[in-house]
Amino acid sequence: MYFALTKEQKLFQTSVRKYLTSQEKTTAARLFMSGDTSRYEKIWAGLSELGAMAINIPEEYGGAGLTQVDLIPVMEELGRVLLPGVYAETVAFATPILTKYGTEQQKKIYLSQIANGQKKFSLAIAERGAMTFAKEGIALEAKKEGNQYVLNGSKTFVIDGDTVDILLVAAKVDGQITLFIIDREVASWESCRLQVIDETKGVTEVYFNQLKVSESAIIGQIGQGWDIVNDGLQTLNTAIATIGIGGMEEVVEMCAEYARTREQFGHPIGVFQAVKHRIVDMKVELELAKSLVYYANWAISEQAADAKSAVASARAFTTDAYIEVAAHNIQMHGGIGFTTEIDCHLFLKRARMMESYLGSVQDCYEVIMSEQGWRINEETARQSEALQSNVAT
Repeated sequence: MYFALTKEQKLFQTSVRKYLTSQEKTTAARLFMSGDTSRYEKIWAGLSELGAMAINIPEEYGGAGLTQVDLIPVMEELGRVLLPGVYAETVAFATPILTKYGTEQQKKIYLSQIANGQKKFSLAIAERGAMTFAKEGIALEAKKEGNQYVLNGSKTFVIDGDTVDILLVAAKVDGQITLFIIDREVASWESCRLQVIDETKGVTEVYFNQLKVSESAIIGQIGQGWDIVNDGLQTLNTAIATIGIGGMEEVVEMCAEYARTREQFGHPIGVFQAVKHRIVDMKVELELAKSLVYYANWAISEQAADAKSAVASARAFTTDAYIEVAAHNIQMHGGIGFTTEIDCHLFLKRARMMESYLGSVQDCYEVIMSEQGWRINEETARQSEALQSNVAT
C-alpha cells in the first residue's frame, strides 16, 4: 500500500495553506486568546467558501461525497495555524454520525447547514467528577414528559459551548444512553468558560436547567447512544491526530529555520552536531506519526478490520510525539523560546491540550491491547485504575 495524498488533494491543501497564510497564520489563535473571535469567524466563512465544510457530506445534501482521507489536507493546515473552534467536531464527528444514524429530516436540515458553513457543532459527553469521555461517567438524565424530554444537569470539557449553534449531548433515558441533538435556536443552555492550558481553545462547562427537547432530537434509537458516540470518536480521534501532525510539521520547520538563521560563535547553530541531531530526531518523530495517521484515515475510510487499533495507535503516538517535538522546539530557541512573542509556547500548549482531550494516552493503549486480544494483568489494571482516578480528580 502507498499512503500519500493524491495530486488533487495536494492542490487543495495548497489552496487552504495560501488562504490561511493570507490570514496571518496564528493571528486568529492569538486574537481568540484575547476574546476577539472576528478573525476566526472570517476564516470559518473562508473555509466554507473553499468547500472545506462539505468534503465528507453526501452529494444529495450539498456535499462533495468524499471520505475521511480527503479531510487530511484541511486538518493538517488547521494544525499548522492552531485554528480555534470546532471544525473537527463539526466535520469529523457530527457529519459522520448524522450521515450514518440521522433521520432523513435531520440529514436534510443539519448536513446542508454544515455544508454551507451555517452551523457549528460541539459534543457534550464528559461530566464533572467522572472519568473523561467514559461510558460509565454519563449520569445526565433525560426524563420523558409527554412527547418531550427534559434535561437537568451539566457537561464539562465542551469546546466552544458558549458560542456553538448545536450540541450533541449524551444522556440517559430510563438508564439507557441516548444521543440528543440540541439546537440553540430551539432550546438554549447556560455555559461557563473553564481555565485550561491552551487558551486558543474555548473549553466550557454547560448547564441544562429544565431544558426541553422533542423526540425528533434523538439521533438513532434510545439506548444506541454510546455506540453512536463510539463511532463518532473514531473519526474525531483520527482528525485530532491529523491536526497534530500539521502542528508538528510547523514546529519542525520553525525549528529548522531558526537553526539556519540564529548565529553563535560566528556560525549558524544548525552546523553544530547536537542541534542537527535533535532536529533529525524531531523529523523522524514527525514521519512516524504521519505514517500512522495516514493509515488510520485510510482504515476509517475503508472500514478496515483493524480500524480501531489503527486510530488508537495513531492518536497515542502522535500525542506523545507532538509534546516531545514542541518541547524540543522551545529548548532549541533558547531564552526566546519561553517568551510569548513567538509561537513556540502555543504549540506546546496545544499538544498538552490534545493529551487530555477525548481521553488519555493510556485509554488508547487499552484499546490497542483489547483489539489485539492481549490480556491485562492485575498490576497493569491497578496502575490503570490509579491513573484514571488521578485524571478524574
